[in-house]
Amino acid sequence: MSGVAFDDILQQAEQLNTGLDGGAELPRVQRNIQQLLDAGQRLRSKTSTAQDSAQPQINAALLLSSKGQDVPKISDRLKTLTSASETFEPLDVVGDTDIEEGFLRNERENAILAVVEEQKQRTFLDVEKRHWQTRLSEWDTEKQQLLNKLIGADGSLNFSREVSEHMSTSVYKTSGNVSVNPRSTMDQWELNYARQVHIYNDRILDGGIHLNLADLCQAAAEKMKDVNVTALWKMVKCVTDVQASIGSSLISRRTSKPMLHNLVNQALTYLEKAYLDYMQTCVYARPHIAQLGGAPGTINLVKSFLRVQPANTVQGYEDGDVDGAPLWAVIFYCMRSGDLDAAVEVVKHNENIIPEFSVWMQEYVREGKKLSSSSENKMKIQYKRSVRTSPDPYKTAVYCIVGRCDINDVHGEVAQKAEDYLWLKLSQVCYVVVDESSAHPDVLTLSRFQKLLVEDYGESHFNAMSNPLLYFQILFLTCQFEKAIEFLSRFENLRSHATHVALALHSHELLLTADSLHAKMITTEAADESPLTVVERLNLSRLVMLYTRKFEITDPREALNYFHFLRNIQTDGQSLFIHCTSELVRETGEFEMLLGRLNADGSRKPGAVDKYCAGDTKLLIAKVASDTEAKGLNEDAVYLYDLCGKHDQTLALLNRLLSPVISSSDNSHPDRARLKSMALAIAERYRNQSVETSRNVRSTFHLLLDLLVFFDLYHANRVEQALDVVNELQMLPSTMEQVQSKVSMFKTYTDEIRQSISDILLATMTLLTKRCKLQQNLNKSVTTKSGDSVCTNARRYARSLITFAGMLPYHLPGDATARLVQLEVQMT
Repeated sequence: MSGVAFDDILQQAEQLNTGLDGGAELPRVQRNIQQLLDAGQRLRSKTSTAQDSAQPQINAALLLSSKGQDVPKISDRLKTLTSASETFEPLDVVGDTDIEEGFLRNERENAILAVVEEQKQRTFLDVEKRHWQTRLSEWDTEKQQLLNKLIGADGSLNFSREVSEHMSTSVYKTSGNVSVNPRSTMDQWELNYARQVHIYNDRILDGGIHLNLADLCQAAAEKMKDVNVTALWKMVKCVTDVQASIGSSLISRRTSKPMLHNLVNQALTYLEKAYLDYMQTCVYARPHIAQLGGAPGTINLVKSFLRVQPANTVQGYEDGDVDGAPLWAVIFYCMRSGDLDAAVEVVKHNENIIPEFSVWMQEYVREGKKLSSSSENKMKIQYKRSVRTSPDPYKTAVYCIVGRCDINDVHGEVAQKAEDYLWLKLSQVCYVVVDESSAHPDVLTLSRFQKLLVEDYGESHFNAMSNPLLYFQILFLTCQFEKAIEFLSRFENLRSHATHVALALHSHELLLTADSLHAKMITTEAADESPLTVVERLNLSRLVMLYTRKFEITDPREALNYFHFLRNIQTDGQSLFIHCTSELVRETGEFEMLLGRLNADGSRKPGAVDKYCAGDTKLLIAKVASDTEAKGLNEDAVYLYDLCGKHDQTLALLNRLLSPVISSSDNSHPDRARLKSMALAIAERYRNQSVETSRNVRSTFHLLLDLLVFFDLYHANRVEQALDVVNELQMLPSTMEQVQSKVSMFKTYTDEIRQSISDILLATMTLLTKRCKLQQNLNKSVTTKSGDSVCTNARRYARSLITFAGMLPYHLPGDATARLVQLEVQMT
């Protein structure tokens, strides 16, 4: 202020004062210097504390306003983060501004919320997926259990696919004739099969020559006079009539080239024999048209067959005829009926017409239905040049069979039935390893043909639901035994046939079975893959158990015959036969009939299972006893342990059963009288037969029997006799000097005795109280010194019992000690 003159300041103040009076709209405020000073101080105090924090906001507001941004709207956007934290929705996009803090914070929080939302959705999806996987797994298990228990028990429940109503053959109907036994739930088919299985097993168990189960089942089908099932068993018998190699595993045999070649040849043989029978039936049915004459043989039969059923599909006969019959049709039907020699004879007779084919045909027969590479290539070239366009479908079919030409041609004019198509394609099959994805598209391997039938055509193409036996035949003849059996087993009325086909194959060591009892009915394992054939495994154990579930309760002997087939299959380290038999015994409760019973002299009368066990019946009974005990059927387990000679387990389990009931009375506990009777009978028999048992188990058992007597006397209110018994047992101290020794002795007792000690103490104390009361009542009428001594001894006895209870290394029930003290007080 020293640099400014006072006159200048005064002049400036007057100018300001003049400006205020210059017509402004604001009213003039008259304030003195002190008032101005106070107002300034108040304004300063209000703004000084918030100046630092408010200055950036003021600057931001000014800058945003200069850019055309609405400050309140931006503030609202920033506040939405609080609500977004609950819903995890992304924040609104911030405009393109230069506010580094707000913009970057918004982007960062948007990124965080996006990650959280993504993880939340992923977690929800994972939880839902796991939930449904668990529920589906539980439901599959429940369905299997329900199926095993309920399917087909009386024919009213049917969980399999329905067969068309128009099919009238008896194989699709459950026979109305049931077993002579009114309790049996087996129909006539099942009974006939069961008889054959019984004969088969008896021969095996007697050590004789094994019978052919397929022959036995075919005989059963012939007895039932069912054409379809008889044909089925003829097919099974023909295909399985192969020589198995020795010394190799089943999977290696089934996937080997020689075995597959033999199986396919057997399938062709069956199809050829069946067609020969069909030709003969057609010819003999119309002899006036067939005009069968001359030398008997296939050639004359074929010519007669062509008269009955002319080859009217031939648009033109090439290369002449044979006595009026088309040449190539005669050759084809000679081959179709399986007589290659007759086909060669026809070819040789017309060698001047078809010289090249005559050479190839003779080589084909001579080399076992195959040509050399050079001959096959020449034949394929000739086929592509001229034969493929021939109007004679029989000529093209014969060329395709002999030279394996054009594997994609179905030859619908000559192969009008599925059996004809199968025969033609199986005749073209080559047993070479071919890369499915690349070369050799003109080579038909067995695996390619199998996949074509199942994956490309499938069940719908062959109308499998209406004609299941046909589709079964198609799968079976193409060496897909396991899939064929699994398909047939889906139909309840056909399950008996499927099961016995599986057993027949299993007896011939041709069936691939699953290793696990809990596997699906049909499974595929990566280790079994083969380039020559499709390999699958059948759960034979599940199939047999599902089949026997229907009648095992009413016909357990028949069920045992089927379980015998499972004797070489292991589950949980034991034979599946033992596992199934154990379950059968538990379900039926037929202990004596199945396992036998004990005679009075301790010997065991054999049961139905003895003939299957080869002297190891006791091991089986021990397994059944163990499983029965695990199921909580302890009384049955006692009987079974006793039956198989496991005497220690018998007494140990009986001890556990007796311990909870010894303190009760026979009237109050319904199981006590029955268990007591069982225990006394076993004790007497073991004593008479001098049965050796463990000392600890035996001593516990006899002590429990004595305690049973003690509590019987206690509940009968026979005071003196009960006290005499408990004193003879020497379990409890009668004087203070005996307390320590009895406590030490208590430590040697088993849990079955220890858990009853509180009841024994209370019963003994109650008896002492009653004795004292009786003596006191007697003393009121007659005063004697002996009466006082009785009460004194009772009180001393009671005091030692309370001391003993307090020193026991065992936790007594909460009210036991209090009750003991109350009873002691009552003696005073």
